[in-house]
Amino acid sequence: MNISNLSDTDLNLLPVFQVLLEERSVTRAAGRLNLTQPAISRNLTRLRALFNDPLFTRTPKGLAPTPRAEALALQLQQSLQDLSQLISPATFNPATATQNFRLATTDYGTQVLLPPVLKRIRAEAPGVNLEIVPWHENLVQHLDHEDIDLSICAVEDAPAAIHGRGVGSDRFICVIREDHPLIKRGLSLESYATYPHALITMGGARKGAIDYLLEERGLSRRIALRVPHFVAALAMISQTDLILTVPYGLAVSFAEQYKLTMLPFPMEQKGFTYSIIWHERHMKDPGHIWLRQLVFEELTTALEELNVGFRV
Repeated sequence: MNISNLSDTDLNLLPVFQVLLEERSVTRAAGRLNLTQPAISRNLTRLRALFNDPLFTRTPKGLAPTPRAEALALQLQQSLQDLSQLISPATFNPATATQNFRLATTDYGTQVLLPPVLKRIRAEAPGVNLEIVPWHENLVQHLDHEDIDLSICAVEDAPAAIHGRGVGSDRFICVIREDHPLIKRGLSLESYATYPHALITMGGARKGAIDYLLEERGLSRRIALRVPHFVAALAMISQTDLILTVPYGLAVSFAEQYKLTMLPFPMEQKGFTYSIIWHERHMKDPGHIWLRQLVFEELTTALEELNVGFRV
């Protein structure tokens, strides 16, 4: 560390840089920092000299960060957070907290996994507000831009700035209406590929994981219904001859309600892991640490209970 160089640098420029990265606008940055637009512009000029880079270019949609600015962004945010905690260590008291959290998940996660989470939040932190937003397939890549605190999903390849923790595993099974012809005939791989299917799309995907497994066997299936919601799909197939392939935890939660029969998935499968994921910028936030530990504990318990009776 070169203390001499650091002492010669105006560190007040760094919060300005951070706000410009967040707002992408000199006008909005000036409003947040209670400074004039010319003052923000002068600070930006000094920042450009400090980093020997334009940092931002003007576009019709506002300021666009250069590759150099994007590379600095994560380190800058963490450094400012560390300095803030050094000067005034952050604390979080659930009993008195009034923080807002945004959590992304599917309708399955909302209806089956989150009720115990909400119950515990209401008991431990009655002033905390929770907003549930829809999960979509590109959310992992845009977790920071969409201002999501936590997401519950099955994820394999996450960007470097994304952290995660597994909360439980699941595997696919098939559900059909209770008087479906396949109940007597049994479900083979051939009949599975022959019958029409329903597919839960979640973001408009034309194929699901099952389709890629079938392609490895030289098979394909007809998707007769595409629907973006888990529970709605269960309700719809209860009135048809369609096959729906879903996680066991979902099926066991709603099979009785919709009068559905569960059949083994007719292919070898590895199963999958549900995780809670979050962006690097939340890593050391005390409130966020409390939230993700609470969610981890409740989801782990919920998934263990759902899978206790697995028997198909």
